[in-house]
Amino acid sequence: MNPGAKKILLAGLAFAVVYGLLNSLSNIFLLPSAPIISMRPQIALPMVVGILVHPLAGFITGFAGNMFGDAVYGFGALKFWNWHIANGLMGWIPGLVGYGGIRRIGTVREFGILQMSLVGASAAGVAAAVVLDVFFIHLLTFPYSFPSWILPAFLTDAVNAFILVPVILLLARRIRLTLETRTILMITGLLLVSILATAGAITWAVLDDLVSHSAMVENFYIAAVVSVLLLVAGFIAAIVFVRKVTDPLADLAQAAQAVEQGNYDLPGLAGVSARADELGRLARIFEQMAGKVREREKTLQRQVDELKIIIDRKKQAQDVSEIVETEYFLALKEKARKFRET
Repeated sequence: MNPGAKKILLAGLAFAVVYGLLNSLSNIFLLPSAPIISMRPQIALPMVVGILVHPLAGFITGFAGNMFGDAVYGFGALKFWNWHIANGLMGWIPGLVGYGGIRRIGTVREFGILQMSLVGASAAGVAAAVVLDVFFIHLLTFPYSFPSWILPAFLTDAVNAFILVPVILLLARRIRLTLETRTILMITGLLLVSILATAGAITWAVLDDLVSHSAMVENFYIAAVVSVLLLVAGFIAAIVFVRKVTDPLADLAQAAQAVEQGNYDLPGLAGVSARADELGRLARIFEQMAGKVREREKTLQRQVDELKIIIDRKKQAQDVSEIVETEYFLALKEKARKFRET
């Protein structure tokens, strides 16, 4: 085994132990009406390992960690083997983001890809577990299992990953604090707080009107589904909004860098300068300034060239004067005069 593969294996197994212990502890706090689904903030661990170490390390952490946790808790190491694979996929899929060219997140686009990969990993993992159960295990019964297993598993994993993974990556300095990332992080945080607070307030407000435990559970999951849908829709809208603001600023920054390097042709500002808002006005002013600087530089260069010509002419006259005043030249001149007189 080469050193790189050994490092990936050891890292995956080490984090798998931690993940398994956290899983066994979280199994104490099961969700309403969910027989084995708990609130699992630790799902962020295999995802982060996949991103920071290697996708295979993330898969090992999720797969072996879930197996170890089930064994410790008493479920048995192989009873829910399909969910071991699901957890492995949740660690593997986000890790592919880094191998898609995104090593350090610094733009809204890269942050959006990260968040969508986390939600997609949660959906793909749960879907894989369900498909494997339908074909091989036959524990799930439909439609009962949808609100008791499938929906709780997806919602908890998706929301926990959406919130916690960016925080961990920020602490690990894998998210650069640029204008774009600062803005999207702030908007996403406000979006999370507002949606979760609203869903909690509505659930609490109607709690006394619910006539049965099943009605309470149904209300809980309806609120959770609506919250996730609003979160995804709001996040997509936030990405569009932030890019509307930050893309022109990025174009202006590139234009400033081009001017610094002596390039005063700024075709990249055409789209920004066409805007009717303050950013468009700023771009037009910048284009005018760049044009004036270009004209001044041309004028200065022309004056420098003219000054060089004057200096060269003066030097030439001085050199001629020095030559004609030498004794050798005077002697030649005298000989020439005598030659003409003869």
